[in-house]
Amino acid sequence: MAGDWREVTQAILDFFRTGRLLKQINATLISLIPKVNNPAVVAEFRPISCCNVLYKAITKILVQRMRSILDTLISPSQNAFVPGRSIGDNVLLAQELFCGYNQRNLPPRCALKVDLRKAYDTVEWDFLKAALTLFGFPDATQIHSVV
Repeated sequence: MAGDWREVTQAILDFFRTGRLLKQINATLISLIPKVNNPAVVAEFRPISCCNVLYKAITKILVQRMRSILDTLISPSQNAFVPGRSIGDNVLLAQELFCGYNQRNLPPRCALKVDLRKAYDTVEWDFLKAALTLFGFPDATQIHSVV
């Protein structure tokens, strides 16, 4: 058993020394879990990504190392998936904005609802890689290989 952990540790250390990651480590198996009984369309499934253990360990280490600067990188209006912030804060903000929206003594206004359900499908990876480089990450190839 101890030999297995040494191999895992060595593989992770090799990644941080070289910045190279085997493609097999970055491979992900996606399973579809039904959201409802008897799903009929793809939207009624939730995709679950089953990642390699080495991949998960490496990404957790990278996140831990970046944690101290995340507040400077993430906009204050970004509330989802940020520790100490809640997506509910934006819901409350929207409710406050729309409270009294139709009052006659206020100037005309317009509201726009944007459906961000597929937002991650439109991420430009080249842009993200360039942003990481501009933010001064010392060896962006390490991050690039797990993105």
